[in-house]
Amino acid sequence: MPAAISEFMALDDLWERPAPVSRRISVPVIGWLSTVDLVVAGVAILAVGFGAWLQASIAGAGPGPWWHQAISILTLGAILCVRRRFPLTQGALASVHLLVGSYLSPWVSSNFLAQVFYFVSIHAAVAWGRSRRAAWGVIAAIEMMLMGWVAVIFSRTNSAQQIMQAVAPHDGDTRAMVLVVVLYALINSAFVLGAAALGQVSWREARALSRATSQAATIAAQDSRLADQAVIAERLRIAREIHDSVSHHVSVIGIQAAGARRVMQTAPDRAREALVAVEEESRMAVAEMRSLLGSLRQDPVADPGLGDLAALCQEPHRARVSLDVVGDADRVAPSLGLTVYRIVQEALTNVEKHSGAAHAHVAVRVGAATAQVEVTDDGRGASARASSSPGVGLIGMSERVVAHRGILETGPRTTGGWRVLAHLPLMLAEELRPMVREKMVRQEGETP
Repeated sequence: MPAAISEFMALDDLWERPAPVSRRISVPVIGWLSTVDLVVAGVAILAVGFGAWLQASIAGAGPGPWWHQAISILTLGAILCVRRRFPLTQGALASVHLLVGSYLSPWVSSNFLAQVFYFVSIHAAVAWGRSRRAAWGVIAAIEMMLMGWVAVIFSRTNSAQQIMQAVAPHDGDTRAMVLVVVLYALINSAFVLGAAALGQVSWREARALSRATSQAATIAAQDSRLADQAVIAERLRIAREIHDSVSHHVSVIGIQAAGARRVMQTAPDRAREALVAVEEESRMAVAEMRSLLGSLRQDPVADPGLGDLAALCQEPHRARVSLDVVGDADRVAPSLGLTVYRIVQEALTNVEKHSGAAHAHVAVRVGAATAQVEVTDDGRGASARASSSPGVGLIGMSERVVAHRGILETGPRTTGGWRVLAHLPLMLAEELRPMVREKMVRQEGETP
């Protein structure tokens, strides 16, 4: 139990609740006060003043001069003005105000409405105190002060006799006297400790909110860094693929060009063949460079393609996945097939993570010049992704499509759910090779 109380009080916690941030008023003298604090102080002055007026109206006359009551009401409002800016100071002043006011202006201090604002003041001392040890030290001092006040009013005044006549009309009953003293001590302790406990709850909630906000900012920054790292990693892999694929063509071009230069005078036919090879290899280098921009091969031995889509869609999913392939799938080159497979794979992963869909549909349409990949679902659509930032998978998907000079569209469907649609050109290196050769042969035949 002491450990639980110590953990609740957070005496060793070094977190400090920041001062309230709100719109400031423009009055030069009190410009550092917030509008909220001034409104609370104004409400307290009006409410306590109204309560004191009601008491005076009922009794017909008040104890002490009226200006005592006025000063007590105004000073209580002034204390409440600084309850969040100087929480510990105002908590101590409020307890002193209660004790002094009980003698100079009892109709203010004993007013029920004034008691409410004393409670607010003690609550603010713990809720907004910068140091936990200092805050609970102030609460302990207030508790001791009130216990001393109870002892004084029962020992030095006729309050005990008046209370005994009201609640225990047995003169000389010591047991009843003790019980009355205990009762009032418990009431005052519950008043102070209850306000302090609620203030500590407010402080802990503010701490939890601050930590959650800090963690959210950290996660957002990490997401941004991971996304940047994913893009950089994708581009590095693209650079390696381009180097490995295109360097061969460049080497062949260099060798053929050197051979053509050497035999240009002695064997023009062989030089011409070498130059034809140079032209072919240069064109193929450009074509393969374009195709390999989207070929990010992590496993060069077994790259999945269109033929593996059926198995991918038949894997266990929370959503039922159907597949339609329209057109001649053999016209899709392996590098493009890998990109199509990765797009479908990432889209189905997002369906599992975000949509809550019961059904998803994968459609691959191979046309004359382009291949279309469309993945749709009947899930929650935009609401499922409203609070999530773009993931690394979506960034990688976009990089692959752009590398093939394609277009990627993602977004909610008007009929509900989510759609991923990619348009990919079919003009790849594997298809360009015979076309290049045919064009070169035709050009050679037309050369005079």
